[in-house]
Amino acid sequence: MKPNRTAAALAALAVVAFFAAARGDEVRPRGQDRSTFSWDGLQVALGVSPDVPYVSTPYEIVNEMIRLAGVTPRDVVYDLGCGDGRLVIEAVKKAGCRGVGIDIDPVRIRESRANAKTAGVEDRVRFVEQNFFVTDIREATVMLIYLFPDINIRLRAKFLEEMRPGSRLVSNAFDMGDWRPDATSRVLAQRVYLWVIPANAAGTWTWKAPGRAGGSLRVEIDQRYQQIRGVFVQGGAKKELAEATLRGDRIAFAIEEEAGRVKARREFAGTVRGDTISGTIVTRQAERLQRSRWTASRDPSTRRPIETGYQHSDLLWH
Repeated sequence: MKPNRTAAALAALAVVAFFAAARGDEVRPRGQDRSTFSWDGLQVALGVSPDVPYVSTPYEIVNEMIRLAGVTPRDVVYDLGCGDGRLVIEAVKKAGCRGVGIDIDPVRIRESRANAKTAGVEDRVRFVEQNFFVTDIREATVMLIYLFPDINIRLRAKFLEEMRPGSRLVSNAFDMGDWRPDATSRVLAQRVYLWVIPANAAGTWTWKAPGRAGGSLRVEIDQRYQQIRGVFVQGGAKKELAEATLRGDRIAFAIEEEAGRVKARREFAGTVRGDTISGTIVTRQAERLQRSRWTASRDPSTRRPIETGYQHSDLLWH
């Protein structure tokens, strides 16, 4: 059963309060800021209903998230549920990129803007008071988040549909359910996850075989997130694709054939752009090596979603 968001937030608060009490720490409202209260550093806004209570990310983890994402000056870095803005502010300071932070809490947005000004990067960041489920994230090339596992999974389809293939998504502490990460690291005994947004390559792709008498060739691809497999169809014969990979918009696979004891291998590599793949074929036969161009088109009616729908995280709420 999918957990109630309010119950989940209260459960998180109860856990923090328990450990605070166990250490003998006082649990009390913040002194000056009447719009929030704090339990052992966990900031919760009064009068709003955040999907995730605010917990600041240690700077050691912030730096590792930026490193794992490989942020460059060309990137636009987003943080959904940005809190005090430190993820995008640090990314901008370190890489010279642009940053956007989204938070539903007006106090956090004011704090983020003040922090950006103090850091001297206010001209390269913007902070928006908004529900991040409705935020347009199509310009994001890097997404840095620290959210509950089930919130991650609710956002999963949005990341896959709105972010461009090859964009990077990094999450602190929590995974994306059955969407396995492309890389992970550990800092301060905490896991950090990286995903590269894959293109949608699922469906039936056709192209014309080279030569005057060349007929139509076909590849049928199944895809689950960044994992792909498929078959090559020529005439009535089918062959399973070998070494099929997809990273961002870059697809590659091989076809191994044998005719009269002569083995041949065709290696396909290309870029997925909507319903077109363009790239090269390298044919290896005995001592011969031949290169040719390759352009395949997908039947739009065969395009299928690559996200499997709501799945619980491995970490919480089985």
